[in-house]
Amino acid sequence: MLVLTDLTRFNDSDNVCMALLDEDDCTCYRPLPYENMDFVEFRNIRPGIIVSADVIPHDNPDCPHLEDCTFENDVWLDCVDEQTFKDLLERSAIDSIKEAFGGMITPKNRCLPVGDVCDHSIRTIRINPKSVSVSVINSGEDVKLRLCFTDKGGNTFRHTPIADLCFHRMAMEYVQQDRLDELEALLAGGEEVYIRAGLSRLYKSKNGKQGFWMQANGVYIFPGYYPE
Repeated sequence: MLVLTDLTRFNDSDNVCMALLDEDDCTCYRPLPYENMDFVEFRNIRPGIIVSADVIPHDNPDCPHLEDCTFENDVWLDCVDEQTFKDLLERSAIDSIKEAFGGMITPKNRCLPVGDVCDHSIRTIRINPKSVSVSVINSGEDVKLRLCFTDKGGNTFRHTPIADLCFHRMAMEYVQQDRLDELEALLAGGEEVYIRAGLSRLYKSKNGKQGFWMQANGVYIFPGYYPE
């Protein structure tokens, strides 16, 4: 049984990237090609949904995105309950970003350079529950949200892009309604927090630095936030 953990948004298209964990061994799969928002809305796809599919691994996938695959004969079923979803995240989790990406991603370096080898492009990270906050960046007409958190290894990551489609939508509603204090209260009420930290596709920043940048592909707070 596969359980969807990540619905990742794109800034420049209506494509949606999905990642799923095998309930038996927590192997992560990322089906390609990407689906779009129409597919997600029509199928009511959300974190926790169960998928039955034949998984076809890609030959020689591009590093670090070794989870890339193709689904065939996929059937989208009901969602697991919150406890089952949390247990799956916990079994797949590690304590630090450093461990997740072989020490190559740090608070001072969020980019994996082209050519560097990494065994994963997405991992589940245990987070200090009291460390999570959302900040708002006004950039011209755009409003951008950033996540701050401290992992269980003790490292703090600030201004992390939020690629989690569901969490971003929820947080934007609070921001647009000028209720950021209520959002902060919701985040502070978590007893256990997990982040699905992922590496982007190849991207060149405004200052010309090129590589694979860390982002928050999934943000999960228990109890109280689970999109059933």
